[in-house]
Amino acid sequence: MDVSVVAGSGRYAGGVRLLRREEWRGVHIRRVRCTSLGRAGAGRRLTDYATYFVQTAARVISMRAPDVVVCLSTPPLLAVLGPVARQRGARFVYKVEDLYPDLAFALGVLQEHSAVGRTLARLSRAILARADAVVALDEPMAQALHTRGARRVEVIPNWADGEKIWPDFEAGDRFRREERLEDRFVVLYAGNLGRAHRFDAVLEAAKALAVGEPRVLFLFVGDGPRLAEVRAAFLDSTNVRLMPYQSAERLNALLNAADIHLVTIRDEAAELLVPSKYAAALAAGKPVLLVGGRFCAMAKEIEGKELGLSCDHDAQQIASAVLAACGDQTGARRLGENGRRVFTKRYDRRMATAQWANLLSSLMRSPMTGKGSGG
Repeated sequence: MDVSVVAGSGRYAGGVRLLRREEWRGVHIRRVRCTSLGRAGAGRRLTDYATYFVQTAARVISMRAPDVVVCLSTPPLLAVLGPVARQRGARFVYKVEDLYPDLAFALGVLQEHSAVGRTLARLSRAILARADAVVALDEPMAQALHTRGARRVEVIPNWADGEKIWPDFEAGDRFRREERLEDRFVVLYAGNLGRAHRFDAVLEAAKALAVGEPRVLFLFVGDGPRLAEVRAAFLDSTNVRLMPYQSAERLNALLNAADIHLVTIRDEAAELLVPSKYAAALAAGKPVLLVGGRFCAMAKEIEGKELGLSCDHDAQQIASAVLAACGDQTGARRLGENGRRVFTKRYDRRMATAQWANLLSSLMRSPMTGKGSGG
């Protein structure tokens, strides 16, 4: 396939400008001009989203219509460009990372019955109805999309690259030496500290463990709107460390340096998104501690396939789970080995890209229906 990507010129974490044009393994990457302020505040993120959206819309309208256009649900409302491309003859695939505007309602960012909330809900349903295919991350999300008007829904989970992330004791040990973590039991949170995640109970548990089990270290690597909350809670703490996003070259070492990977999710958002850090933890062969979302599909898989531990947003439960893993590291390794086996069967990049290739090929072979057909 001849593949082109319309991306932004800034990095996820902000501050760095990337090449306007680039070729990567036969993929044509075209980056539009937009701000690169990062994710430290809502205003910065909105500005980055808005400038990217405007420039991308201009590109979609002016470019020759492709056979298929794939739009993501993030940034919010980006997918409205899918029906625009479809009007010009392209087939439209909507990849849903987060269920919008449902997630905004659940997090209290928008009121469901407000004028803006009702308008966005109608717009979301219109986008789903016009998509030739919608890609969901798990079965509950797929069912929700069906009820909201999607005609065809395929489930392709978040994936990690099993050739770049794998159980590697030496790399993890090297990272621990470089960062002076040799004698610590490392609880790693790697990724976006976003509004859909909660850290209050985790921080309370960390404070208790600083006294009860000083070997335990909570390592937060990343950025996001809740970073300031974590930083403020532990300005002088001995068992919490903060680090910025790590380079791709250090990612496997970082993930392997952890004894257990922390995933948090607000209960009200549990079936509206799937944290991508989950697949990365399984790829590294590490156990997972899920805090919140006890009844979501991810929690059921963790418990049913013995991939780690899960608990509520309760400091005592979190501390007990960490102590249990710390006290039984042989058992923790077994959970991690289970995770790698599940990863190779469900979450490896090769499987996901094969599913995507099959989906796109089937769309190009099938005739277009509805408005915009004939291209």
